[in-house]
Amino acid sequence: MKHAATALALVAALAACAPAEPVAKAPPAPDARFAVTDTTDYDPVTVNSLPADPPTLKVAYGTASQRQYGELRMPKGKGPFPVAVIYHGGCWAGMGGTSNVGALASFLAKNGVATWTPSYRELGSDGGWPNTFTDWAQGLGYVQTLAETYPLDLTRITVMGHSAGVTPVMWLPTGDMGDDVIRPDLPAIRAAVAIDGPMRIADFVGVDAMVCGQPVIATMMGGAPDKVPARYAMLDPLANKPLVQRLLVIDGALPDPDPAMLEALRGQGIAVEVIRVSQEQHFNMLVPGTKDFAAIGPALLDIAGGR
Repeated sequence: MKHAATALALVAALAACAPAEPVAKAPPAPDARFAVTDTTDYDPVTVNSLPADPPTLKVAYGTASQRQYGELRMPKGKGPFPVAVIYHGGCWAGMGGTSNVGALASFLAKNGVATWTPSYRELGSDGGWPNTFTDWAQGLGYVQTLAETYPLDLTRITVMGHSAGVTPVMWLPTGDMGDDVIRPDLPAIRAAVAIDGPMRIADFVGVDAMVCGQPVIATMMGGAPDKVPARYAMLDPLANKPLVQRLLVIDGALPDPDPAMLEALRGQGIAVEVIRVSQEQHFNMLVPGTKDFAAIGPALLDIAGGR
């Protein structure tokens, strides 16, 4: 009996040491920032009517044109904050503006990312080669001036562009800016976001007439690819590598990015991520609350705020 009692005690002790049944964890609550609350399909006009927070500062970054201004939106808090420099689209011909990206800029600023949205000269407003390029570069360079007054982290700069605004996004991080472009010394760019726009502008020649209603690229570039090949090579990311660590590509209504190009960029050491959204909509991805924005919003915050 003594041995039996000892055995029972040992069994009881072992049972007490046994791991408890795992408790199922509740799934994380949905992130309200990315809730789908808006089923509108936006176009070039209605996207401009979206509410946006007033900029912290609206200031000229150059003196050559009234188009040389930008809007800064600062997050609440002490900082220093990462910076997203956002270039609007508009077919390189004045069909867009900073209001296109006001809602996006406001969303990022509410979530800890300072935003700077430069306007720039386009066709019809003294734009084209080299003025448009000069404005893209000066707009980026002005971030360093802003950092003298505002707590901006110049080691965490991301460039973002929508549609035609992808052209500066792919070009500004490169080492070759062209001899004709007047520019200040530019800050280093850590990451880039190409939102439904041509990553290599030569591929869009011909397509531009269908999308924009008329050919615009040759006029903007000062000639066709066979006339000014060096300019087009400057805007070819395989010939003129963007010096970024990460590249986020949003694939929407415009022609799909070339898979061979994406693989070649990865081969250059760039971490490339592609998110495919609605192939019918070109502006919904700029609007918090839409299904397309819900698909890309977490990645936008991750890449723009990355350390």
